[in-house]
Amino acid sequence: MTVGTERPKTRRWGEATSRAVRLLALRTVPTLQVDLAKELGITQPRVSQIGRLLATEGVRFADVHDAGQRARLVLLYALHHAPAVVTETLWYDIDPSHEQVARAVTYLVEAGAAAVVSADAAPDFVAPWRSPTRTVIYTDLDAPLDSAGFVPAMARGEASIVLRHVSDTSLLEPWEAPREAPFPLAHPLQQIWDLRDLGGEDRFEASERLMRRVTMGTL
Repeated sequence: MTVGTERPKTRRWGEATSRAVRLLALRTVPTLQVDLAKELGITQPRVSQIGRLLATEGVRFADVHDAGQRARLVLLYALHHAPAVVTETLWYDIDPSHEQVARAVTYLVEAGAAAVVSADAAPDFVAPWRSPTRTVIYTDLDAPLDSAGFVPAMARGEASIVLRHVSDTSLLEPWEAPREAPFPLAHPLQQIWDLRDLGGEDRFEASERLMRRVTMGTL
């Protein structure tokens, strides 16, 4: 059975809204709009606009330290966010998953790219649940991985690496994980998004496990 792979058609958030929600979802203290504007590097009117949008979904900036509000933010992110993908390429290798991911990231960084790792590999360092088999890597460079020893995959089901070149550079900001990893990790909300996007009941369970960590503030 496949769970969580079909997304209802909804209004897609802009990059600033998605970034604000990623920041707010890990908050354990009340947040003021003026402070959020400074952290995001955007104007207060834009933050007010984001606040009004989230208020229609039952989220209040002043209450994001509440577990229920953070859970709401995670669900809204899964529903309304979509990474701004320029190109997506599929790659395959037979080495252990973490070794593949580390090799791909090293190759991208040496090529001058920024890169962060999402699901499957990243949650294994945050809320372990399943053995990684397919991992999304976000980057700002469309760099073929054949020079790093990978071969092209014809379909996602055959791939061990999904390489996404994105235009939203805020997705490439490494998350400071409490546990050391051999590569930079994507934000936990993006990890949850990708677990659901990659599909499968075990990945949905992994996303729920990670969501509980976010909601309870135990990352």
